[in-house]
Amino acid sequence: MRLTELILILLISNLTFGQDKYVGIYNDRFSESLELKTDSTFVHNYRFDLSSSWTTGKWKVSNDTIYFKSELVSDSLQIRDSNGNKIKDSLVLSADHKINRIELNEFIMSSLSSGGQNRVKPPNKLYWKRKKLYRINENGTLDLRKLKAFWTDKKYKTYFRKETE
Repeated sequence: MRLTELILILLISNLTFGQDKYVGIYNDRFSESLELKTDSTFVHNYRFDLSSSWTTGKWKVSNDTIYFKSELVSDSLQIRDSNGNKIKDSLVLSADHKINRIELNEFIMSSLSSGGQNRVKPPNKLYWKRKKLYRINENGTLDLRKLKAFWTDKKYKTYFRKETE
């Protein structure tokens, strides 16, 4: 009985801790960050000057390739006539990470901001190698280019680097 329990515990720990090497916060040199959480969810952020974007979703791994599936957060927008009577409800992208019921003026204010959900889309897949996440080109090869940064003439590789632990 104890041997069976030990084997079961080892099997479960291998399945859950196998993804631990991927978990963490990664940054690139071009204002993007990606947080891979232990519960197989992710948060992708983009921040540059006054603009920003965030996206959440799920991630999974197959042969050191990490696949991302965005899960958009929607609010229910209530549209009313001039008398205050509800005409209809619509789904719109949420300005925050919570599902809410909002009015038209809240929606207009969030639309005018320079940030929001999924304005800069996360990669569909990345390849993990030595604590770095490499972008994958359409032809399946790793993106090893160096791109010129906006604020300098220096060129940087496009991968995401894992923050030190």
